[in-house]
Amino acid sequence: MALYIGTNYHPHDWSRERWEKDIQLMKEAGFNTVRLGHLCWDSYEPEDGRYTFEWFDEVMDGFEAAGIKVFLDVSVRPAPVWVHKLCPGCDIYTKSGIRQSALRRYMEDVDDPDYQYYALRFASVLVRHYKRHPALMGFGLCNEQGAGYLSCSEAARNRFINWLKEKYHTIEELNRAWNTQRWSRKLHSFQEVSLPLNEVEKGAPESWLDMRRFFGDGVLNFMIKLKNTIETEAPGIPHSSNHVAEGDPLGFDYLKGCADFVDYPGIGFYPGVNADATDSLLYILSIYQHRLGELGKPMWCLEFQTGNFGSYEGPEGILRMYALLCLAYRAQMILAWTWRSMLGGEEQYFFGLLDHDGTCSRKYREFAQIASDFDKLEKYAFPYLPKIDIAIAYCYENLPVYEYCPDYYKKPYRKQVQEALQVCYERNLDCNFVDLRDFSGDYRILIIPGHAIMTEKMAENVRKFTENGGIVIMTAYSAKVDGTNTVFDKWQPGLLSDIFGIRIAGFGRTSAHIPTTTGDIGKSRIEIKQEKLEVVRNSDSVIAEDLDYYEYIELKGAEIYANYAGRERKEAITVNRYGKGRAYYTSAETNAVLLGWLFDKIAQEENLPEGLKTPMGVVGRQIAENQYLYVNTTSKKKELTVLKGAYGVLTDKAVNGKLVLQPFEGELLVYE
Repeated sequence: MALYIGTNYHPHDWSRERWEKDIQLMKEAGFNTVRLGHLCWDSYEPEDGRYTFEWFDEVMDGFEAAGIKVFLDVSVRPAPVWVHKLCPGCDIYTKSGIRQSALRRYMEDVDDPDYQYYALRFASVLVRHYKRHPALMGFGLCNEQGAGYLSCSEAARNRFINWLKEKYHTIEELNRAWNTQRWSRKLHSFQEVSLPLNEVEKGAPESWLDMRRFFGDGVLNFMIKLKNTIETEAPGIPHSSNHVAEGDPLGFDYLKGCADFVDYPGIGFYPGVNADATDSLLYILSIYQHRLGELGKPMWCLEFQTGNFGSYEGPEGILRMYALLCLAYRAQMILAWTWRSMLGGEEQYFFGLLDHDGTCSRKYREFAQIASDFDKLEKYAFPYLPKIDIAIAYCYENLPVYEYCPDYYKKPYRKQVQEALQVCYERNLDCNFVDLRDFSGDYRILIIPGHAIMTEKMAENVRKFTENGGIVIMTAYSAKVDGTNTVFDKWQPGLLSDIFGIRIAGFGRTSAHIPTTTGDIGKSRIEIKQEKLEVVRNSDSVIAEDLDYYEYIELKGAEIYANYAGRERKEAITVNRYGKGRAYYTSAETNAVLLGWLFDKIAQEENLPEGLKTPMGVVGRQIAENQYLYVNTTSKKKELTVLKGAYGVLTDKAVNGKLVLQPFEGELLVYE
């Protein structure tokens, strides 16, 4: 299969005279793909129903002549000024219901039906016009859907009411789900429902979760409509999207609906430009894994970092390293964001491959090197699509559950998921992020990190997985609330206590707890020394630092797997046989060191496959039989002992027993 390398280009920002020069520079760099069309709806449709494609026809023809394929974004965001005038309901309204002018991008409510009429009409016309152009290789479902704002308009409230009616059917069911008996909040009709957000306060946790679901469903449903429009007009043409399902405060439940709108998973890959910021890299990789889901297709990096706001560039070689790293994580496409640093607009100091004056920077030459690498590598087993043995549970609904009560859920959900991924990252193991409501892979291990919400469907799937011989590892904070965000009135971990054979009987913290509702003491700076937890199994132990929360476990059939050293409540990790499988519970919140220690022990005991052994900071993957990719993600030279008789594809040199990787360097070793 082909590997795609190129950039994002905005011809509407530059004169016709510049187009030819830019296309030539891309060709000289070895680019084979360009992303066009995003963020410029009114350049195609300057007013209602009047289309001006002639200028863009020239652009498409120019890339076709250069042999560069076009990934064409269907740009329905931001909406033009004329759409906002015709569709006041799509504007963003404050918590007080005050309409806001669309001063920046993404200030439209895509769930508004009037907006959708114009957006989908434009999408149909654009796709019909370009679907047969010889330069076209795929369409984009707009840009960064899920980024934006919650709109507290009366129209949104009415849609929320209809959403609740469809879900709960009767006001009695809604009252039960929302626990409205608390503080005299009983509702007598659906018309009494308010969006649980105003200038003074936010509503109860149950209504808060439903509101976030509602807004997320609005984005997801629009994505599906946009996808259906494109596939109706241009069946069989690939499509992708660099949506922002993880967006805050909006976002949407990606794993719930990705199968309904995703052809190729897409992402904007922004790990930062600091070579030592491992945390930033793991964060973007956790988003990356979320997008891959269980789709079984390679990643299209529709945007790929070149600079940053106020940061001109990172260390030399870091962009090439990130590109090779993405190949290890199943990428097929890398498109630089952005081609030329913009002269104006909100991203005028987000630096691209070319400087503001149009001169090529060092980053342009580095991307030319990436293009040369891809040309060599596509002759081998790329894109990499491995068989996956490890699943990590992820659920968008945990985000509003956690954010509602940060006094209890002190370690953010995304951070816990990230630390679970870190276990796989450090061991060169592939994994999938899965939805406990519906996952299908043939996995050996399922890791459930801090999964607070637990529905009957989720619990049943975990039960089946374990009964059939799977190994499940779950961490503290999990299975605390049901699908309405109500705390379980039965043994915790709720709905799963039988699988794990335990009851949670309270919890402790390793440092003093200061709630946000405390008076003056909570506002002053207090130096608190955090205790360290040491976990011991037989003669082996591990010390987990930066760990705040741990639970008290009562055994209800499980066995102690590991203890805390020097503590009255010793149960640190338990194991329970369930069906043909085993269920492990760590009483501590997700912690990469502790979880990694446990994972290694289980892997040894169960004879699980291992990842490639590499020095810390070197990512390695066996891409195919006799093909091994290594990427040095660090700013230091690394040496690896490898089998003799290898050929280094990127350096075009024989490698005989020792592979030396300079900072940010990568290599594909091939054995005949």
